[in-house]
Amino acid sequence: MYGNVEPSQGKKWVPGPGHGEEENPYEPLDPPEVTPSQKHVPEAAWTRAEPSSPRPLSPAPSKGCSKAKLVLVATVALGVSVLMNILFLTIGSRHIAALTAELEAVKAKAMPNVASRSFLLYNENHRKCIEADGHQLTATACRPAAASQHFQWLQGGRLWGWQSQRCVTATRDQTLALVRLEPCRDEDKLQRWECRDGGLLALAGYELYFNFGNNQQRMVTLYTGDGPWSRWVVHGSKEDVCSRSCCPPCSKGWLHFRNSCYLYSKTAASWENARRFCSLLGAQLLEVDGPEEKDHIRTMLQSSSWLGIRDEEVEGAWKRANGSILSWESSSWHRSEPNGGRQENCAAVREDALWYDYPCTSQLPWVCEGQP
Repeated sequence: MYGNVEPSQGKKWVPGPGHGEEENPYEPLDPPEVTPSQKHVPEAAWTRAEPSSPRPLSPAPSKGCSKAKLVLVATVALGVSVLMNILFLTIGSRHIAALTAELEAVKAKAMPNVASRSFLLYNENHRKCIEADGHQLTATACRPAAASQHFQWLQGGRLWGWQSQRCVTATRDQTLALVRLEPCRDEDKLQRWECRDGGLLALAGYELYFNFGNNQQRMVTLYTGDGPWSRWVVHGSKEDVCSRSCCPPCSKGWLHFRNSCYLYSKTAASWENARRFCSLLGAQLLEVDGPEEKDHIRTMLQSSSWLGIRDEEVEGAWKRANGSILSWESSSWHRSEPNGGRQENCAAVREDALWYDYPCTSQLPWVCEGQP
């Protein structure tokens, strides 16, 4: 459902009317754009107009101006106004059409939620296979004909019990937590698994491994140890279990990093239109959490892009999409930002990964962030 951004020419964005760009292309949807301060304009563009010489006063119009002349002027003014409105509507329609076309192209790339071929999870060291017994997962003798021992990969790194039609789920993200079968949920991070070197099967994003369980019941648990009990292959082969995975962690056109998928837009839009675009794809505008994600974004951005935070309700209270207020310690504002007051209530991240406040009606690219 997705596509990457095309590199833009130049590193700095010059916003709004009066700086070389066309009128706001979202005129039918958005209020008129407020021209941002010069902090967003490259220094080379900062020029001062020389004061002009005073112009001589025009002679007062003659009292004999004809009524016909006034009617003609009024008619011309009305015609120009109609033409300008048509022009603005045409420009807005074209940009709306461009956004719609991009959305349809992204959706067309979405991969169906298909499953891999089934396989048995086999621990060579103890010659045991994993079997589903209700909600429980236990290690037992291998029986390839038993449906309860067959598993499949689903999109997004989820393991699915073939007989139960439930997903392999950790009860907590802690060592010795039980691993069970639960209904599949797209948003559940405790259902995401990934392979590591040597046949290790890890809870995605953690150094916690699918372990056959050194307990009397031989129930599967998470464990920090990476020894033989945490190593798995496909029964009947030497292949690790991820060799049977059918689906990449992110849909086509999205980039994967840690536990998120990122879509870099090809076009520019206002903050609200960018938010709507991501929402239609089941994602949200980019939220940068932590130094690792900040470094990743720095390597990927080609131009300033919208962030999913704004302080439109209360000045200075920057809120995330879920309504929570972003703490100063969790932010990455430039040393002199935010400083736009009520004129700049939406945030963007530039190529240096630092944040700036911008007018929400400015036209910027954006990044959608979603779950695998």
